[in-house]
Amino acid sequence: MRLLLIYVFAILFCFACTPHKNTENDILEAIPDHTVLAIQINEYESLKSAIGSNEPYNKLEHLRPIKSIVSKLEPFNFLTNQTNGLLTFTANDSTTFDFTYITLDSIALIEVDEITNKRIEEITDNSNTITSYQFNDIHFYSAPYGSYSILSSSKTVLSSILNRDATSNNNLSINEFLNTANKEKLANIWIDLEHGRPLLKQILPQDQTNLNFASWLSLDITLNEQELQMNGVTLPSMTPNYSLNLLNHTKPITNTLWKLSPNNATSVTSYGFEEYAAFVQNKKTEGFPINEQDSLLYTVEEIGIASYNDEDILFLRTFGTASLVDYIQNEKTATHEFSGHEILELKSQLGLFTALHTLIGDLSFNYASIVDNTIVFTKNQTGIESVISKISTGDTFDKTILFKNAEAKLTSTSSKITISNLEGAGTYFKKSVSESLSNEFLRSNLKDYVFANQLIADNGFFHLNFLIKKITEEDEQHTVSPVFETQLQTDLATLPQFVTNHNNGKKEIIVQDQENTLYLISTNGKILWKKQLNSSIQGKIHQVDLFKNGKLQLAFTTNNEFLILDRNGNEVQPFTMNYTGGNVNPLAVFDYEGRKDYRFVVTQENKVFMYNSKGEIVKGFTYTSAEGNVEDIPQHFRIGRKDYLVFKLANGQLRIVNRVGKTRILVKEKFSFSNNPVQLYQNKFTFTTLDGSLFQIDTQGKVTSSNLQLTKDHGMDATSKTLAIMNDNILRIRDKKVELELGVYSKPEIFYLNDKIYVSVTDIQNQKIYVFDSQAKPIPDFPIFGSSSIDMADINNNKNVEFVFKDQENSIKVYKIR
Repeated sequence: MRLLLIYVFAILFCFACTPHKNTENDILEAIPDHTVLAIQINEYESLKSAIGSNEPYNKLEHLRPIKSIVSKLEPFNFLTNQTNGLLTFTANDSTTFDFTYITLDSIALIEVDEITNKRIEEITDNSNTITSYQFNDIHFYSAPYGSYSILSSSKTVLSSILNRDATSNNNLSINEFLNTANKEKLANIWIDLEHGRPLLKQILPQDQTNLNFASWLSLDITLNEQELQMNGVTLPSMTPNYSLNLLNHTKPITNTLWKLSPNNATSVTSYGFEEYAAFVQNKKTEGFPINEQDSLLYTVEEIGIASYNDEDILFLRTFGTASLVDYIQNEKTATHEFSGHEILELKSQLGLFTALHTLIGDLSFNYASIVDNTIVFTKNQTGIESVISKISTGDTFDKTILFKNAEAKLTSTSSKITISNLEGAGTYFKKSVSESLSNEFLRSNLKDYVFANQLIADNGFFHLNFLIKKITEEDEQHTVSPVFETQLQTDLATLPQFVTNHNNGKKEIIVQDQENTLYLISTNGKILWKKQLNSSIQGKIHQVDLFKNGKLQLAFTTNNEFLILDRNGNEVQPFTMNYTGGNVNPLAVFDYEGRKDYRFVVTQENKVFMYNSKGEIVKGFTYTSAEGNVEDIPQHFRIGRKDYLVFKLANGQLRIVNRVGKTRILVKEKFSFSNNPVQLYQNKFTFTTLDGSLFQIDTQGKVTSSNLQLTKDHGMDATSKTLAIMNDNILRIRDKKVELELGVYSKPEIFYLNDKIYVSVTDIQNQKIYVFDSQAKPIPDFPIFGSSSIDMADINNNKNVEFVFKDQENSIKVYKIR
């Protein structure tokens, strides 16, 4: 129990800167008023055992906050035969706090006969009976409460629960926590940060700094002998001047500044924004000062701070450096040349650093240089020369075993992420929590551990990851093993794909055979149901939450139908629509705001039908008749705050319209489109043509092209940051090329899963599937024989990558990458 509290407060430090009775929720009635911390213990003995074998325990026990908590939890040393329960903490005033433990188990004690100074007695409290325990200097109390037993360090707290109005304490955030916590974890934590200051003031040193961070946290705990990981969610506060509010409704990006930071940096922090303007708007809303230099930063997408040689390094990665470079050039006092890079000596106290104050504090810098699309700032000239040298020789943070240990446990896309060693974590504590606590922490002998914390913005709340892990050599990665195989009686007509079972969150497989029978198959190979369709499914099957209740449906088109099926294969009305003449394209599903207000787009020759979630034609959409037959699936992209609907036409036109069908970008040129879809790459509409050229169109309508000398049958796929092209037997992923054996290859397919990017290609001629990571490194044990590209998923939510494909015998095979 004590180690668990170590971790609770560790996560507070790292983020400071920035069971049933009669009804499902009646445990709420037993939770004390003013609870600021709750720990759901799902496996008491397993948790106790895991804590006992956890290495960080002996290294962190001396911390002052831990000592405060440990003394309060001493009554747990007398408990036995416990299975699970809810442990809560309340701060009653500025000097005392108490715990309360609520469980369906009876309060059973270990043998206490050998304790000489003990006293157990029953106390009548109104009509309730409270048992009082005294063992030497330890006092605690217990009482039954309906089906529950309650143990508390305070008679006052326990009495208030027993005698209050049962409806007086329905804390909605605790309610949500209890309903959504992952009970498969050893424990879950809920922390009320907004009202938890009285508790923090008691357990933190007097030199603590302001801990305004967020409203509350909900975390699931995973721990083993050498590692602690906590994953969960947190909410911004409605109160102004909370640091998390500054990142609210910003969109995270892939963090890359590890590739520029020195390999011996003690700590690297990265902030990622899809739009810096959203961050500036948050500053206005929260009452933070706005600087005229804020507008110069609108092209910045990543801001990083690295601690290196007792110096801070600032990185500004941009997608357009012109305005920033002009500003810095105007503010320089001298220039120097070093290793092919211009170093600018700057005037003191630039307003640019004032504009960044909410992220970098009072830091200012005297020197700058530009490396690729990133501006690097340091305090002195030797510092920036050292950084340039490290980048030139490849001695960067992303190559370190420290980073690789953290990278394997965290996502690559973040709003904010910090990775550090013990020294860096100590500096972090000193700046954001307490200097005296930092000094205690640095004595914890955790030099061989990596520390990381991560925030990911997501529609008004944040995903949160926190990690303490012993640094180990890299595990063997990318081994492949079979999971199962299912053989159908009829050859397959479509590629098998994973869909989600909304009842348990796991994956299942859906596929159609050549007799037009649709199958749903569990991930142990069992056929759950099959449904006869009139014709073959076009393109991909989409999953939608049509009624916004968490239950998912399957939406797709066939040659002449638009159908939506429920989980059991039944048709959802009115979505059984027929189209005379056939030739219906694959279904497009748009969800503009991510609120499940779907737009279903069906195209047939030059006709465009847009339906809402009720199956009605969207009357406000005017692009109902295209200038030529629509090729392939219509697509929706969002850049900034604008939506773009893209239609590729057989007459060579590319139509880019807005939500109501009016022209958003006028493209006058015509193109000989290849069979590859239009993709959004580098915020530009990107596609290839039959003559082997790559075209890109920006939001202003500017068209650029590159003659890549691609063959007619080349393949292309892209994400916002990654471009993969298959040309003859040469696969290019970003700037890396791989030469495969001669064959006839499908287009590459990019999969983003469990924080990693994979690219697969199929040699159709030789019936082989190849898979590569984002660095064009092949996955061992491939090629696997097969006749289709693959679909990837995490089928059991266990951080493994499983993939399903159709092999040369037309059976369905599932393999695992680990």
